[in-house]
Amino acid sequence: MTATPVLETRHASLAYATRRGTIAAVDSVSMQVAPGECVAICGRSGSGKSTLLALLGGLCAPTSGQVLFSGRPWTSLRGHETQGVRAEQIGFLMQESVLLPGLRALDNVMLPQLIAGRNRGVACEQAESLLSRVGLLERWDAYPAELSGGQQRRVALARALATQPRLLLADEPTNDLDALAEQEIVRILAEVKAAGMTTIVVVTHDPAVAAIADRRLWMERGGLVVTADPPVMMKPTVALPTSGMLTPADAAAAAFELPPAALVPQLPRAESSGWWRTAIPFAVGLGAAAVALGGIDRLVARRQQQVVETIRQQRRLAEEMALQDLRADVDDVTAAGDDGFTATLFMENFRPDRMLHVLGPATDVAVQRNGRWESLPTAAGPDAAAREIREVGVGRLLIPIAFTLPEGSYDELLRGYLHIRISAAMVVSDRGDGEGDLFERSDAYYIYLRDPRLTEDAVREANGWAAKAAVPVWIAMPAH
Repeated sequence: MTATPVLETRHASLAYATRRGTIAAVDSVSMQVAPGECVAICGRSGSGKSTLLALLGGLCAPTSGQVLFSGRPWTSLRGHETQGVRAEQIGFLMQESVLLPGLRALDNVMLPQLIAGRNRGVACEQAESLLSRVGLLERWDAYPAELSGGQQRRVALARALATQPRLLLADEPTNDLDALAEQEIVRILAEVKAAGMTTIVVVTHDPAVAAIADRRLWMERGGLVVTADPPVMMKPTVALPTSGMLTPADAAAAAFELPPAALVPQLPRAESSGWWRTAIPFAVGLGAAAVALGGIDRLVARRQQQVVETIRQQRRLAEEMALQDLRADVDDVTAAGDDGFTATLFMENFRPDRMLHVLGPATDVAVQRNGRWESLPTAAGPDAAAREIREVGVGRLLIPIAFTLPEGSYDELLRGYLHIRISAAMVVSDRGDGEGDLFERSDAYYIYLRDPRLTEDAVREANGWAAKAAVPVWIAMPAH
């Protein structure tokens, strides 16, 4: 009896309407992927590879045809069933790593395991092991903004493998990596394939990745081209010893960069409380104003240019101070009564040798209803904090904001949770008298807030989560 394909498409198409006509990103693709098979999808940029991968993972619906996972069309699954399949059975590695910016590398890798109901200690051990395999165990406590693009991609690969998924969908897994690190990632994918427990579909331009696949498919203009052996762009130039000659730890040490010499060794650990809080600035930069240059003669013009350059330099320093030295985000959200909550923002100075002065922040709390943001009343009023000048030096400065949830319905991006936006606008200076360089900064923080009217079991049931899955009061979301 033939095993049911893990993935199958039946004349699947996805078309986009434009002002000048319809573009078929994926055009009537029919294919099957057997359990344990590794398939590489190759092709030029813009040929539809990434869109096909999104269709296979149920991230978007075809405009015609069908896409099936384990024999069931994605479109036949209910919302909580789709969420459960993705959480427990599929690992995603997209071109953009999409790490949660307020979580450390260790927490990012633990996250899908905790959502799937895995024990925190087991999840932490698995995250340590995977970070070691991708050469980033020494950076376990680094936030995504503190990692390079290639390092973020390696953390994303570790996260995709964290639940030991039945299916791994990878889009350019070796992109942004140097040659040695690229070969080690290829080795990891080859080991996952050899274990026979995970089906792999990988989009790639890398011949080394394509070489480990059981089949290689070629895409052109949204369709699959029948060819015995798709063309490969170039041959790999770096080869590492086979896995039998090096342990995974030795291979990672040889392939990846060494940790910073000044880094103090510290064992990874899961945070015991406040794990869901996000701590990364979501600053919106403001560009320097254009300065008109003109003059009567060269001497005046040269002098004007010097003045303009000085102003620009001061502006750059002020911008750096406001956006890089000052870290601000949501520290925690706690319940205060039946429908009341207190969101606590924090400010932290990364340059404690230089005191920062902050006017504000002026805050606003809003909930999404019927696709629109509806502001909520806060205890102190919207303008009370905006008139206060705060000094930010050593240690975190906490700013509580009390608000009350509205009655009635609300938009659910995650079942049982309200979609909340907390906005904060402030003016930052290195002087408290208002005479220094001023820079205006506006942040927006987004969270899921559990409906206090629902029990934890009701939220688990609504989302199809495991019986012991964590049901936090609030969940941090990336800026969007």
